[in-house]
Amino acid sequence: MIIENAYFGDIQKIWKENNNGYITYESNQMAIKDEKMKQFVWRENDITMAYAIVYLGKDFCKKDKYPNQITNMPEKVAYIWEIVTDKNYTGKGIANHLIKYITEKYQDYTIYSCIDLTNIASLKLHEKNGFHILYEFEKRHDDGSISCHGMMVREGE
Repeated sequence: MIIENAYFGDIQKIWKENNNGYITYESNQMAIKDEKMKQFVWRENDITMAYAIVYLGKDFCKKDKYPNQITNMPEKVAYIWEIVTDKNYTGKGIANHLIKYITEKYQDYTIYSCIDLTNIASLKLHEKNGFHILYEFEKRHDDGSISCHGMMVREGE
């Protein structure tokens, strides 16, 4: 069952234990505290198993410190800020349920998501749900490391 905008402590716990370094602490805290961000939590039997955060705003590239190569961005934009499944519940289709919920809820929005290109499971999940890579880029981190990302998009209906 999906619950919106609740269980922030569970979101923090899952992030700490399960994000595999793809999402920074600062990014996760912003996802919980920013009013433009909507939280979607998957719970069964009083256990939070996964969550997704969606940001509603065209400035998501600047906010998440990504280069903006998106031209002619539509008016209705949703950005999947983060999606994380508890490692004890991976492979059960929960992230797929969250993505489907988000794409149905924001069906008339263009939905973007930025994926680390080494995160094959996330790339496959997004592709399975109608996303395609819009462009690829390198991101330089504060520690000097570089990672490769793909900005994915799913057009609104």
